[in-house]
This record gives sequence, structure tokens and C-alpha cells, in this order.
Amino acid sequence: MNRPEKVCDLHLHSFYSDGSLSPTEIASRGKKAGLAAISITDHDTLAGQNEALQAAKDHTVEVLPGIEFSVMIDKKEIHILGYLIDISNREITGCCDGLEEARRERAVRIVEKLRGLGLDISMDEVSALSGLGTIGRLHIARILLSGGYISNIQEAFIKYLGDGKAAFVPRKILSLTDATGVIRRAGGVAVWAHPGSAIRSTGMIRKILDAGISGIEAYHPNHTPDITRDILATSEKYDLVCTGGSDFHFTEAMKADIGGVYIEYGVVARLKELAGDI
Repeated sequence: MNRPEKVCDLHLHSFYSDGSLSPTEIASRGKKAGLAAISITDHDTLAGQNEALQAAKDHTVEVLPGIEFSVMIDKKEIHILGYLIDISNREITGCCDGLEEARRERAVRIVEKLRGLGLDISMDEVSALSGLGTIGRLHIARILLSGGYISNIQEAFIKYLGDGKAAFVPRKILSLTDATGVIRRAGGVAVWAHPGSAIRSTGMIRKILDAGISGIEAYHPNHTPDITRDILATSEKYDLVCTGGSDFHFTEAMKADIGGVYIEYGVVARLKELAGDI
């Protein structure tokens, strides 16, 4: 199947959250991959968006302002992407500031638990690795990997950081309506990220729709062809825009490189139409 002439990767993470590359590096690699547009959707932060927009000019690739929030529905965590948001909107920037502080407090407690298990890891190391970005469990996992305590990133979550594991600490999380509401009030479009098999839950879909979701991420490295087909059918049934992207973070945990999963550029036009309607 031939690749369309204009494609975009609308799910990318920089070192302002838990990725390894700067927005400038991502834009450069996106241009080399032949992408017409990208969106850096860092977790709970807009800190990298100004750099991303400047990189768009330097590398002549379009950048859609973006973000990714985690929410909880029926004890299940799902993720909500926000596209074309006003990055100067005070409500959403204030929301991000609160989530960033909660992430740091959580990281301190996780490090304390790991040290109690005999692992020689410090908060200084975690802070240095996260740099300008918001701290997440992936940063801690990478410290554990570099220290030789685990053999791969996944093992960190299986042994220590996953739900119910020895160093797990729950974190502050938005409600679904809080996430979609703040995205919409900031002028953006809310999209259900990588729904996976949850797309087959009628109850989940109803709650998502009631919260004001305008799209679903159909194309993602974790989706099987069957799941993608189910998502496409759901999007058609409810007139939702289908997005997609590589969900690139860093090479050690890469399932798809930048541009390795893409969506046709027409999706960007549809998102812009939806943002204009909100």
C-alpha cells in the first residue's frame, strides 16, 4: 500500500515529559521522515510547545499544539489527547502546573520506596534525567535500567513501578470531564488516545461520548489490525475524527520511530474545522 503524499504523526513525546529528544530534534527528524505535520503531546505539560512552534518554522514542518492527559474511568486509566489548544490559556496552564507538582511529589515517594527495597537510586538522579520536563515513572525506570537493577524498561513496571507493585504510588489524576472540559475551553479538540480493546465496551464509548470527545486515535503501534478496524467502525458510527501516531518516546522503548505510524494530512484539516466549531 503506497504512502499518501502528505502524512503526519500526531502523537510524539519530547524531553519536556518522558521522551528523550527536544522538540527541535523531533521536528528535524519529522521533516527527514517526510512528515507534513507533527504534534508533540507531552504528558500533563505544555512546556515544550513554544520550542516546538519555533522548530516548525526552522524545519518547515507544521506543528499542532498538543497535550496528553491521563484520566480514570471505572478504575481503568485511559488517556485523552488535546489538539490545537491555546497554549497561553490560563486554565489549562494552571491545570498543568498543579499536575506537575503532584508528579514530583509522587516521584519522591517512589524513590523512597525503592531505596527501602535496597536500590541505590536518588531523587537528584531522577530530577537530572527529567531536566526541564515533568517527572514520570519512565524517568525512574530509565535510572533503574542504567543502574543495572533491571534488564529492560518493561521489567521496571513488572517488578517495581506497576499498579500494586512494591514501589507503586498512585498519582493525582483528572476526571474525564475535567480533561475534556479544560481542552475544549482552551479552544482544543479532545481525542481518545490508543483505546485498544476498550473500544469494544459500549459503556465506555457512551461515557467518552458524553464527556465531549471529538475523535479517536485509530492508528497506534499497540493496535492490532482487528482493533484498528473496530475503531474505524466506531468513528464512522459516531462521526468522530480518526487520528494516529507513533507515540514515540525514546529509542529504548520504541515500538515505532517518528513517522513510523502516520495519518493522512486531511485529518489535520478536520481537526482545525472542529477547533473552529468549539
